[in-house]
Amino acid sequence: MYIQRLPLETLMEILINTDGVTLGKCRRVCRRWREVIDKMDHLWAKMCRTEFEYSSFIARNKSGKDCKWYHLYKNLSTWETVTSFDVRIRDFYKFAIHDKHHSLAIDYGVLPLKETRGIVLYDMHTMKHIPAAVPEKDCMKICHNDHNTALLLKSGVLLQRTVENLTHMSEAFFTNAQSFVLAERDLYFFRKRDVFVCDLKAKNLESKLMLHCEYDIKEIQYYRDKVYVFTDCGKIVSIERNGTVKAKAINIPPEWMRQIKHVRAVDDRNFVCYSRNLFKIETDKYKHLYLEFPPITALFFYGDFVLIGTRAGEILLYRLSSQKMNIKPIFEKLAELPEGKFAVQLEVCERKVGPVIVVATFFDIVLLEIDFFPEVSTLYIFITP
Repeated sequence: MYIQRLPLETLMEILINTDGVTLGKCRRVCRRWREVIDKMDHLWAKMCRTEFEYSSFIARNKSGKDCKWYHLYKNLSTWETVTSFDVRIRDFYKFAIHDKHHSLAIDYGVLPLKETRGIVLYDMHTMKHIPAAVPEKDCMKICHNDHNTALLLKSGVLLQRTVENLTHMSEAFFTNAQSFVLAERDLYFFRKRDVFVCDLKAKNLESKLMLHCEYDIKEIQYYRDKVYVFTDCGKIVSIERNGTVKAKAINIPPEWMRQIKHVRAVDDRNFVCYSRNLFKIETDKYKHLYLEFPPITALFFYGDFVLIGTRAGEILLYRLSSQKMNIKPIFEKLAELPEGKFAVQLEVCERKVGPVIVVATFFDIVLLEIDFFPEVSTLYIFITP
């Protein structure tokens, strides 16, 4: 029997038990196999979650569904050799006022930018303006999925959802909520030391107390049906859906923990916390601590590596696998911004052709584009107001 004539059921059974590299080779056997494999996006999702568990979780949340798992797998595999590719540096947006928080976090393929008139939105896959203005000038975070949108305002969290049944609530406001995380089924947020959940499938959008924390909360995260709360005193509290609560301390002396200003995390085993010179990172495979880390102006945590902005305008790549014991951190230089500019915020979004790094300075948004796969035809339109 010719291999091309394998029944689809047999082919699928073989492919589900293979790895990403083999799956890519099978895709090139013939047109029929390529079409079959391309239609089975769940296969590539499995490969991503197996080989790039945490970085694929971050990448999916940033890119949304416009970038299929196949493209995410190719991109994440190619990051290993990212420094061998050319980086195009483009000025994308200019602001009239000096601000450290011009850019909000990319979510679901959308880049929100803070303007004097409110929030303007851009599609990360086309870089076109999305004609849906958010008039809230004080918006600090926007997240959305197929049916829900949540906005963090100074006065609390505004939740909006699309409903088919008109008797269901379509909007709710949670007063004085300080931050939130939006999952597929639930919205989680905290107010002072209290953590709440709102069931997005329920008729009424009501909050329910999950936990009263003994410590002040710095950050909240959600991953695989668990909520993770990072506290000011260096504790990580995990909350399961059944109500089970566990706490553990970050392995760092308390006097150093007080210096920590920023936390970026996936869960309680994969996170980075840092201040200007203090840098602590943990993953399933690595644990690094530096007391005299080069000054950081911006950081993006991507699971197995970290992107770092410096005062000199450099964008550096810190790979956990490249570091060596008892020596200074090893960096790979990705790019250097035009003279006088340096990053105060960093974001990454995967597109079909490759990643784009969004760099926010005090006055600009600069794009660093890396074409891993230039043969993928995509039209980009760059707009500066």
